Amino acid sequence: MPQYLFSVKYFLSSSWMIDYFLLLLHKKNKAKIILIKMKKVFYMLSSLMICLFTSCEKAEDSGIVSGETIPTYVETEDYVDLGFDGLLFATKNLGAKSPEESGNYFAWGEVKPKSYYDWKSYKWAESTTDYNYVYDNITFSKYKYDDNHNETDYKYLQAEDDAATVLLGEGWRTPTLDEMWNLTKCETRRTIKNGVFGYEYIGPNGNSIFLPSCGIIVNDELINVEWGGKYWCSDCPSGNVASIIDINQYGHALSGIEGRYLGLPIRPVKTEKAIIIDGLKYNVLDKYIEQARKLHETIKQEDYSISSYQAFERAYNHAVDIREIETKEKVLPPNPQDSINNVAKELRLAIMDLYKLPKPSDIKAVDLGLSVRWASANIGASNEDEYGYYISWGELTPKQIGYYRWNDYKLCKEVNEDDNDYSQLTKYVTNSKWGKVDNKTRLDIEDDAANAYLGGNWRIPTKEEFQELVDKCTIEEITRKGEPSLKVTGPNGNCIYFPYAGYAKWQDQVVFEVFYWTSDLDSKLPIHAYGFYLTHGSKSYLLTDRINGLPIRAVCP
Repeated sequence: MPQYLFSVKYFLSSSWMIDYFLLLLHKKNKAKIILIKMKKVFYMLSSLMICLFTSCEKAEDSGIVSGETIPTYVETEDYVDLGFDGLLFATKNLGAKSPEESGNYFAWGEVKPKSYYDWKSYKWAESTTDYNYVYDNITFSKYKYDDNHNETDYKYLQAEDDAATVLLGEGWRTPTLDEMWNLTKCETRRTIKNGVFGYEYIGPNGNSIFLPSCGIIVNDELINVEWGGKYWCSDCPSGNVASIIDINQYGHALSGIEGRYLGLPIRPVKTEKAIIIDGLKYNVLDKYIEQARKLHETIKQEDYSISSYQAFERAYNHAVDIREIETKEKVLPPNPQDSINNVAKELRLAIMDLYKLPKPSDIKAVDLGLSVRWASANIGASNEDEYGYYISWGELTPKQIGYYRWNDYKLCKEVNEDDNDYSQLTKYVTNSKWGKVDNKTRLDIEDDAANAYLGGNWRIPTKEEFQELVDKCTIEEITRKGEPSLKVTGPNGNCIYFPYAGYAKWQDQVVFEVFYWTSDLDSKLPIHAYGFYLTHGSKSYLLTDRINGLPIRAVCP
């Protein structure tokens, strides 16, 4: 192409010129009505002139949506790891062809851009007497909340309603608020990229992404371009609004909410799958799962479903909760979310083989000369000195420290705002004051984390079995690898070790104690379960809240 033609094409097809011009008008309050229309006319004229000069070469996309614009697939190399536990950010907005473009604008929970954004055209809004800005008059057919502001179906975008997933393919999704909040941990720079104002976010590992200043669309009007930008998150904290990250003119990322009908851009993310399998954590990309399948001939592609999983609340820290498909042995209870991964035992072992991570078989059954054999290490530990995982009584997976609370406990249905009302327990209830009575006082096998992790006949010990351990064994405090530990020697001379793992309680992790779960409930006060306490000469079981995260030492026949 001749140089003068290239210059004409660049001038006419570059969005920054018209953006800047309209920005000046907008600041003088003269562009509120004509903003979108002028820009569309400009691009129509520019496209026509480019065609005349360049044999109808295709002009660059403006980023302002038309009713039928569908973004193209983001290739696998178009993501950046900023250093946040396997979270990968797309290098550009959904529908954009370059990092500086705004891309397409979407109403929350809709998968196609459109030319007009209001409540009346919003997919999930049902009929109402007022479609303007009176949110309380609107009812919804999906992502609904009751009068007490409790969600009645979904709190997060489902895959079929996630524009990033639908348009880019499996693995890509709209980020959660927590994931976008990672931008606050980045170094921020105001900058201009190819003529477009925006902000560069530099992660802890030195990698960076660029977010253009792109505004939002109300009705058919693009506004607040000069104020940084607002990006959708996948959280729906209330029926009429969804969570956003609001980037101000200084590049500071703030959390906020906006009406679900508005047109906002999306910065897609994908995750190296942080998979928790029976207490073990794995960071796995899809391509490695495919390789893992090939390691075992018994694993066939069509037998299993591997897909992205949106973290349940914040408790799993973007973890993927893997549960077994139906087998001859058992079926684990369903996950609270609809999008669930189904992985058989063979695939679990394949992933472990691939990453050379500790297998359940690495935990040995030690015969101490008692009625049961004891595991050589804690659940989630790869050796006898590691603490392993802290798990609430009756749950199967660990949580972040700070989320061992009643409102994060899977066997508690309702919790009041003060987080102290645990009157709606859903299982292991011996008094109607605490919920529907089932008179279960010992963990069922499907709620036993030791069995979920090790399989077979492994389980959490009863308080009687712990009592037998301390009554018939010699217990001495020692130091192993610089850490305090208990050496427990059985009548036959064999021994096991209990590290001072402590336990997780609310916001704190209490260390320098030996406190392990038993499988027994307090029948008088079912909010409590028995743990066994072996610290400072004490050798007895104690009651503690079921929500607390204690380590687990398994037993088997």
